[in-house]
Amino acid sequence: MTSQKDLGPFRWMPDSTGGQRVPATGATMAAQLRSLVGIVRALPKLTPPPGVFPRATIGVELGERTQPQSGSLMLGFWPPESVALRGGQLIPTSAIIHLMVYVNKVREEVFSQDKWEDAQGRLLPEPKRVGELQGFPIYAGFGGLEVSGTLVVLPPGRSLFVPVAQERFHRFAIGQLEKQLKEAQPALVRAQQLYSEATSAAGQERRKAQRAQSLEDYRKKRPRTPEQLAYREKELEKLDADELERLRVDATPEGNRLTGYLSKDLAAAKARFAALSPTERAAPAWHLPDSRNPVAHPVPPQTPSATPIVTFARWDNPARPRSAWQVITVERYWACAEAVRRGLDRSPRNLPDHLNKEVVEALDWQAIARRFLA
Repeated sequence: MTSQKDLGPFRWMPDSTGGQRVPATGATMAAQLRSLVGIVRALPKLTPPPGVFPRATIGVELGERTQPQSGSLMLGFWPPESVALRGGQLIPTSAIIHLMVYVNKVREEVFSQDKWEDAQGRLLPEPKRVGELQGFPIYAGFGGLEVSGTLVVLPPGRSLFVPVAQERFHRFAIGQLEKQLKEAQPALVRAQQLYSEATSAAGQERRKAQRAQSLEDYRKKRPRTPEQLAYREKELEKLDADELERLRVDATPEGNRLTGYLSKDLAAAKARFAALSPTERAAPAWHLPDSRNPVAHPVPPQTPSATPIVTFARWDNPARPRSAWQVITVERYWACAEAVRRGLDRSPRNLPDHLNKEVVEALDWQAIARRFLA
């Protein structure tokens, strides 16, 4: 096992591109990311590194020619026991929680579990603002700790989200129900087939034989009086009639176990939409979650327990160069910050979590925004 003495003084490991060969057209983005690494390296907190071996991993995605180039910066702080010397170079030997800095990339999936989308784009319940750092918002996410909060850095006056109008959200909700109703049609067809089979001549004979066999089994179990047999026969006939009535109702669009309630929900959704005034249609949309059904539930604004519905604002300016920075998002900082606030000790094992928090909070994000997002 490599000792601290063998590794030498705490220092930055060579920058990495994660095995990616950065194309010439991505050189500007890569150079800018390295400039950000230089800002991080210069932090007093990391000069020299406090008991860790940091490393920066840079990635560049060129994307479509009509879209801004995007980049990523993965910062890791490895304790000595997670580093080795290979070929005279320091390399990490285990996984840790990295800081993830994305440029011109918004990972929409971290903000909402609902895959809601219409012809105009994504819709989602407005993410909760769980904090703020130097005037920039931190939005809650869902799922694991790694996406429990995302710092968003945008130019002044810009926002990552914009409200969705009630008209759009109501139309989306109606579309969801129409889609579900269409998908439920095979269940209605199958129910109609079952009812047709049950009421056919062959089906009636089959049910009659089943009742007779059940009555015979009842008689054979132990001696029965004529009165008991007569009562049992009527009981079986009633059960059969009840089942036939259930099949009949299930074979109707309004009574089917799937299409019935969907038809009612769809009719109610259309009625609510039709009742909106022009002013109400233009007002911001709100959604009331229902654990029993994940579809959209439009409700009047400010309804208790409801959440505003938003969509992602356009953060890029097509007039700017593709390599120009227009938005920065930081993931995993908030998870580490919360762990430290809960009392995570500063042992070597947990030191990377502490540094994730401290490095982000030590950076001057206003200055970074002025330099890279201007």
